[in-house]
Amino acid sequence: MSCAIVVHGAIGSGKTNTCLRLAERANREEAAVGGIITLRQFQRGELMGYDCQEVASGRTFPLARLRENVEGPDWFEFGGLKYAFSLQGFERANEILARSVQDLSRNAIVFVDEFGRLERAGLGLYEGAKKVAEGLRDGGIAVFSCRTDTVEFVEGLVHNHAQAVLRFEPGDEKLLWLTVKKRTRARHPEPFTMNRNRTPARREMQTRGVRGSHQAV
Repeated sequence: MSCAIVVHGAIGSGKTNTCLRLAERANREEAAVGGIITLRQFQRGELMGYDCQEVASGRTFPLARLRENVEGPDWFEFGGLKYAFSLQGFERANEILARSVQDLSRNAIVFVDEFGRLERAGLGLYEGAKKVAEGLRDGGIAVFSCRTDTVEFVEGLVHNHAQAVLRFEPGDEKLLWLTVKKRTRARHPEPFTMNRNRTPARREMQTRGVRGSHQAV
């Protein structure tokens, strides 16, 4: 059966870290993974922007940089944010998400990290995220990360496609993995639910990426 999992929380709460650890666990268990995860990039200890990591290959490429550090037609600004965003980077990220849709029918776990302000405006990762949501009609697991005030927007995106929608807060990757494992083994659909919310105890977590160490978003 298909399932959308929404990992939600505030900035710095560990959403990306949770996605990274879940992807690591899936790799160890030889489960198929796809999609993208967004990673903070630092220079001399200061946050300079974000890179996108293709989960399946580990390859990374720029998505956002501080506005004062970039210029040219490939970069655009949005909503007064301090970052400029790469048109080429988002095009590539959306292509990865579109390709990942094919994996959903094979019970893959596809990550969409992170659905934010750009996506709510129909920009950024929106087109790729929409295709992943629509692909849930054929099965698979999609893991979306977002801030808590965007949860209902993401749930609306997947509502007519996923057979179940579950909310998680960052923290317990083991519980999340057990849920994913159970869902991938399910043979019959269960009733659609919008409000099943798991809130594991919060704890300090060391940041560890699928292919190396990264700072979580």
